[in-house]
Amino acid sequence: MHQMHGRSGAERHARTVNGALRVIGLVLVAACGGGGSKPPPSADGGGGPPPSGWMVGPGGLIAAMPDGLSVQTRPSPTTHDLHSLVCVGHQLGWAAGDSGTIIATRDGGDHWSVQPTPTLSSLRALIFADPAAGLAVGDGGTLLRTGDGGSTWAAVASRVGSALRAVDFASDRSRAWAVGDGGVVLRSSDGGASWTRISAPTKAALRAVRFADDALHGIAVGDEAIGTSDGGATWTALAQPPAALNSLSVSGPRAVAVGANGLIWRSADSGATWSQVSGPANATLNSVGFSSDNPQFGWAVGNGGTFLVTDDGGTHFRSIASGLSIDLESVEDL
Repeated sequence: MHQMHGRSGAERHARTVNGALRVIGLVLVAACGGGGSKPPPSADGGGGPPPSGWMVGPGGLIAAMPDGLSVQTRPSPTTHDLHSLVCVGHQLGWAAGDSGTIIATRDGGDHWSVQPTPTLSSLRALIFADPAAGLAVGDGGTLLRTGDGGSTWAAVASRVGSALRAVDFASDRSRAWAVGDGGVVLRSSDGGASWTRISAPTKAALRAVRFADDALHGIAVGDEAIGTSDGGATWTALAQPPAALNSLSVSGPRAVAVGANGLIWRSADSGATWSQVSGPANATLNSVGFSSDNPQFGWAVGNGGTFLVTDDGGTHFRSIASGLSIDLESVEDL
């Protein structure tokens, strides 16, 4: 499963809205397993059935999405809020969240167990290049690394104090990148064992970073957008978005980002030029993701349970009922 995930990794909190307590939750979706019977073929030209997946969120939420849309909760080994979810294939998955929590499944999401970590910091994002090699990032510059599928995690010096919001990992297990608050951009060429801070043309918060499969062309977005064509050694400013961006998906030259006020921003040329997609929602969108099995099919999620679906690679989105009232803050690319 290639990962353009993410999340973004926004912080959750509780706030009072119209006199009621609303939980601002992080929900991520991934195809860790079938989650139930396979849905019937799509009739809307999406090239196949909507993919099944899994969700994690506040209070340790784990839920199956057997048809890509309906939600069925599952037992969880934690009550900590979970901020990030990643899967490798359809059996292996990991989720990370508050108090250094990482949980894992090896049977497609049927059972999850806690993996010990050396930190109590909130973890905002994690990524695996393959079933063994993984990275996690979080508050206070926290960086963790595993080479055994998460059975053991070790802390790695980031040499930054800013919160790290996103991380990406090349499939060759050598090159990796992390971004965060204050325009921080980190790069590793040894599988995350050591990191170098890279000069970036911004001091703005960056909430997502994704690289194409060539591991050369990458984009990072947040309050501004920057790009690289040399594997992250150097970065240049891209066309600036009309509103803050919270999440990014990259697949080859296609990039789709989402953000404030329902913004959907799309590029077909690795970020050289962008166009705004007319979307069906005005609510802030917090995350976007696409299926690796059917890369034309994807989701965007946002505040107030906003749930959008595309079956043409992000050229058009339509709104569907999520059945949720919480703010959906992250969706896993499949």
